[in-house]
Amino acid sequence: MSTSRDSSPSKKDRRPSLLNIFPNLNINSGSRGPVIHPRRSFCLEGTFSRGWPPSFSRGRSPPRASSPSRPSLPFTLRMSSEYRVYPDNWRNDITVRDESVDVSAAFETTRAFMEDISSIMRSKTATADEMEDQMQEEMVKVIFGSNNIERVGLGYDETFRLCLAVFRGECITPYPARSAAYQSKLEELVKKDLNPGESAVVRGRREVVQHAAAFQHLLEAFVKFDQPITEDLIKETHRILTTGLSGTDSGHFDYQDFGGKYRKAGESAFGGSHEFAKPSEIPKAMNSLVQNLAKDIETIETTRNIDPFMLAASYCDRFVNIHPSRDGNGRMCRMILNAILVKYAGIVVALGEKDQDRDEYLLIAQESATVGGHAGQLAKLVLDSAQGTLKKLKNKLSKR
Repeated sequence: MSTSRDSSPSKKDRRPSLLNIFPNLNINSGSRGPVIHPRRSFCLEGTFSRGWPPSFSRGRSPPRASSPSRPSLPFTLRMSSEYRVYPDNWRNDITVRDESVDVSAAFETTRAFMEDISSIMRSKTATADEMEDQMQEEMVKVIFGSNNIERVGLGYDETFRLCLAVFRGECITPYPARSAAYQSKLEELVKKDLNPGESAVVRGRREVVQHAAAFQHLLEAFVKFDQPITEDLIKETHRILTTGLSGTDSGHFDYQDFGGKYRKAGESAFGGSHEFAKPSEIPKAMNSLVQNLAKDIETIETTRNIDPFMLAASYCDRFVNIHPSRDGNGRMCRMILNAILVKYAGIVVALGEKDQDRDEYLLIAQESATVGGHAGQLAKLVLDSAQGTLKKLKNKLSKR
């Protein structure tokens, strides 16, 4: 994957201008768009110094006593019975129904990884700063994978560079007109036989930067400051995500029309043949979503029993099957999924990084939309992904 150059080449190595090759090419980046200004700190700074995962580290009740042979998490991981799979022929046979699936082995392995990481963090073998560094890297993968699912954004290398800049509080500005980085992006599009122009070049950068800024906003509110996920928080996160972006590549409407707002009358949305919530149904459906999430979290924090993977998948699935906005619903649902995972499992999972993973995720979403929403198979995918992420995290923290 290629990256944009941040500095101009020397005179000796200077490339010929694209204008000499494509005289009708527009490289005037006059539409500067939004500027991401520095934050004071990483959105999760200090979060893991209170405990890992951060959900039960605020003194609501003391953690359970641990035994020498099995270090204790401050809650009980209790596997849901709602994990599901669909047979391979579900698309050809409408009578096919989902089937329960035994994920107990994966769940127990995941539990063991979480207990080991919790023990590492409590013993100070690894520091909270090291956990934050690992989290930043995994958050980049989340954004890249989520953008890849929607076929938006940039390649991995440039996504990595831009996301870390946002996470570390650096000022992010649009491509300067006729800069080396700007011309480099145009060249990438030309090599792919695409029709380059200001909107194509600048849009990909904004799709990464705004996604990173929106993810930070949601994590800071829900995880760091322990605020509930409300409709207002969802709308503001969506507004940040879509700032400076039109709803379509052709620019038929811009973000002011739909950023942070629900679909209006006449704006229907479909997943295949299934129609998502009608515009008139969205306010009630979204109110129900946030109220039910608040109740589920209250029960979890009272009983200290949780399946974080099913919880995260359930509200991701529920959100996307409401499809409240004109654009950005998929990225929003995956941000909600990962915000819940950070708080209650101490990790994020990157879905859609590779094309095979993308195809699997999209098939699962299609299956859910066909039946009007069911999170069972998505939860299995999240659990499997979490198992791999936790294994890598444990290995990295153990070697430090």
